[in-house]
Amino acid sequence: MDTFFIEFRDPLFGIVVFFILLFILSFLSYWWGRYKSAREHHDLESFLGKFESIGEGEKLTEQVETNSLTSESWLLLAQSFEHQGNYEKSVEIYHALLAKNRDPIFQKDALLLLGKSFFKAGFLERSRQTFLQILHNAPRTPQALHFLVLIYEHLQQYDKALEVMESLQELSPDTINEKLYLECRILIGDHKIDMDEKADRLIKIYQTHRHLGYMIYEWLFTYRPLLAWANYDQSLSVRLSDILWRLRDENLDLDIIASNTYLRELFSAKGSLELAEGSSVFELDTLIALRRCGANKATLQFEYTCGECNSISFLPFHRCPQCHAIDSVHSIMNLSKERFEENNSLQ
Repeated sequence: MDTFFIEFRDPLFGIVVFFILLFILSFLSYWWGRYKSAREHHDLESFLGKFESIGEGEKLTEQVETNSLTSESWLLLAQSFEHQGNYEKSVEIYHALLAKNRDPIFQKDALLLLGKSFFKAGFLERSRQTFLQILHNAPRTPQALHFLVLIYEHLQQYDKALEVMESLQELSPDTINEKLYLECRILIGDHKIDMDEKADRLIKIYQTHRHLGYMIYEWLFTYRPLLAWANYDQSLSVRLSDILWRLRDENLDLDIIASNTYLRELFSAKGSLELAEGSSVFELDTLIALRRCGANKATLQFEYTCGECNSISFLPFHRCPQCHAIDSVHSIMNLSKERFEENNSLQ
């Protein structure tokens, strides 16, 4: 029997078998790649077919197909339209380029830009479907996961945002603060949890991580001012100026205020107390001087700036609407004329 199967021990036979297996694997890999590419292109065409044109896209589509400009040049043009706020034209260009250029890397980049355009234009559902399409073909795409978190956050679907954040954390471990932010949003919005328990858990979160101070103390001073003062972090006094300015006089802690120079100046400028004769802050110093003269027709209005991108908003935010940074808000004081509500009642 050994002599009968001698050819199976022949080195040449093993080499032949090896090359046959290599050929079969290469053949299967080649056709699997072709099938996958065709399937991805079919999925992309099916995806694009879901959306009707939101602008006059026929002319742009024709120009993209017939013009000699490169795809990269069209992308730059689409982004310039986007910066101008003309999202309709930018979206139509992205659609036309995706239908024309079948390169997988280019399609991924164009889909990312398309999803961002939908997001900025306010088409959250279209944006969500676009980023899901990207993740269907390229699951390890941090940008798509990041914008998917933002979309679910805008839709106030914080549970889904947290699920996506779990995947994003595996790719970007530095997103721990975003996860903490979403957990706080879920905690604050959970009506099944008692208010006192919420307050205790928020205080523990801040004491543990020393992050999200503006959001946590805004909630505490609104719903549990006594607990807010009892656990007050005086290093946040300047950042919390607008929140403290809106506090009612009966919710003030005189001992803490008297021990803090900035708080003495702030509440003296407001007129709640008389603990400071001036301030190094121009706006506060002006208000203190006016109140000492008996003029009470001025107050403070606040604007808000992001510490990361320096963008300005008239409304406070916990995540910057421009760069999406978390816990980066800073208040800007502006002197304003005091507005009194007139009672026009006939009674």
